[in-house]
Amino acid sequence: MLITIIAFLFVLAFSITIHEFGHFIAAKICGIPVEKFSIGFGPPLIRIKIGETDFRIAYFPLGGYVKMAGDDEGELPGFGKQLPVQQKTELPSPADKDSLAYKDATEAADAILKQDALPAAGPKQAGFYDAPIYKRILVVFSGPLFNILSAAIIFIFVLIVYGVLVNPYMRLQVEPESYASRMGFIDGDSVISVDGAPMASWDDVINAVEVRKNKEVNFELFRGGTPVENRIIIDPDSFDLRPRVPPTLGFVKRDGPADKAGMKTGDIVISINNQPVRTWDEMVERIRPAKNVTMNFEWTHGAEHKTASITPLPFYDPLANDTVGQIGALMPLSRRHIAAPYAVLMGCQRSGELLWLTLRTLWQLIIGKISRRALGGPIAIFKLSGESARWGFENLLSLIGIISINLGLVNLFPLPAFDGGHIIMGIVEALRKKRFSQKTRLVIQQIGYAIILLIIVYVTFNDITR
Repeated sequence: MLITIIAFLFVLAFSITIHEFGHFIAAKICGIPVEKFSIGFGPPLIRIKIGETDFRIAYFPLGGYVKMAGDDEGELPGFGKQLPVQQKTELPSPADKDSLAYKDATEAADAILKQDALPAAGPKQAGFYDAPIYKRILVVFSGPLFNILSAAIIFIFVLIVYGVLVNPYMRLQVEPESYASRMGFIDGDSVISVDGAPMASWDDVINAVEVRKNKEVNFELFRGGTPVENRIIIDPDSFDLRPRVPPTLGFVKRDGPADKAGMKTGDIVISINNQPVRTWDEMVERIRPAKNVTMNFEWTHGAEHKTASITPLPFYDPLANDTVGQIGALMPLSRRHIAAPYAVLMGCQRSGELLWLTLRTLWQLIIGKISRRALGGPIAIFKLSGESARWGFENLLSLIGIISINLGLVNLFPLPAFDGGHIIMGIVEALRKKRFSQKTRLVIQQIGYAIILLIIVYVTFNDITR
């Protein structure tokens, strides 16, 4: 639970801070004073004043805000609230000027005059709603923009530091009467090259085949100690070549069923329920349908022989659109480190793909193609944060990238109180050549807050019932 809480706060803090920092930087560039920069809502837990801005971390972490001058009623930056005319500070009689009460009252009055009274002269400082509309739109848009850009930077960082995971196994697993068998491949063949290009991983084979659909391709294979060639035309609808991956455990999830049973990375599974296991696919095919069903595992750890009863936990697989069993272990993969320029290119490409995938998913939710029950809220993020942290810091960083993209896009929704709503308000004001009154803005914001509250309640209900 401690790992989950820390991971959850880390994910929220990063995503929210980046979003609000985008608003903050744009406001400073546009010359709009920023009074408060808060991560979280409610009373401040930590606060520090730097220049004109009060930076704070508040108790309630589900959000944050940047308060700019002029974006609330009756308050201007640097001047504070004007005292009502009828408000007076009664001092004790001058005859008691040496008394402690007189000194305290005098100091209090001086403090009020210094902090709350409007200055007698000086130019009025412009606020958010006094800025040109294009600057307001830029300030509002910068929050979501920073979220999306930060995701690309995260993916680039992950690729540079961790590299990419690739499948190093090149020996083929060919089933009798399969398409691959009919095309001349034999179980146990190893791929050497495709059209003369050496293959270093199975990922290279997949990429080579992907660009050669419906074309004749020459596979160089290693068969029984002898190199052979096999020329075929790739049929993308039938192509079923796959590697023979041994039942060796890759990364083992912390606190998962396999980890609790004592399994470690590199262990080799021998049998499940006394039935021999020869490949990774065989092991997966037995575990997936056995959610919440206790199974007897036999494996080797170096020279040691071990056994344990393990119960696969249910896990929703979005690719299969089904809930399956898992023990918390990944396929044994290798890492390939890549040059920084390629990491930048791949990181941007991955961000673009996630951006498009998120937009498509949101659209399918709107038109009802995907059930709205799939929407998740704070509880879902809490659970995903813990799951990602148990798979390793690399996975937690990737989750932050995904959530940042989602946060950026959702904030661009044209709803009141969302950044997209503020942008629409600015565009409407530009078209009508007249700004909304303060009363109208407050009503729109209140409607927006009500909508946000309803959305939070709905997604939290989904989380709980799920």
